[in-house]
Amino acid sequence: MDKARAINTFLERVDRFSQIALITDKEMENIFGEEVTMVLTQMEHFMTENRTCSDCGGVCCRDIGCELYAAQFGRCPIYEYRPIACRMHFCHRLDDPYRPLIIELRDVFVGCHSAMDFSDNSNLRSLDSPPLGEVCPEFVAAVRSYTDLVRNGKLRPDHAAQTVCGEAERYRGHCTAKRPPFETSQ
Repeated sequence: MDKARAINTFLERVDRFSQIALITDKEMENIFGEEVTMVLTQMEHFMTENRTCSDCGGVCCRDIGCELYAAQFGRCPIYEYRPIACRMHFCHRLDDPYRPLIIELRDVFVGCHSAMDFSDNSNLRSLDSPPLGEVCPEFVAAVRSYTDLVRNGKLRPDHAAQTVCGEAERYRGHCTAKRPPFETSQ
């Protein structure tokens, strides 16, 4: 993987996005380039096939303090819009045969993350999420009660996940209304 190109692509494009806290697969490709997207797709396929995340019990999600984590969901309720940090983090259980790719993705993430020290772009703060409360507090406030109800067994996870995902879409739409999202023809 050409890490320098991926970092440069990110730095060239990040300020063109209305927000990067909740991001789609296509936006990941638009912001990092096709090579990173192919690696992420390959690793995600391997993780799904081997049930790496589904069998872990939410260790990573709890460790980073994700406000949306509830074991009852079975998977991230905003999976389609999960943050960059979540997309580029891989469990130590993926060590072989993907260790070199994990290290390369980590290097790309760290390279992009270090740009926060040299830029006033507010989007870069989103690389530190989750937790999401600092970068999109309105979204977290809108969904907190749903995730709490799921954790307490008072709301069906499928219903809550649908509502939380809808709130993610609404949040993204609100951000886009302020500033249209970047679309690339590449």
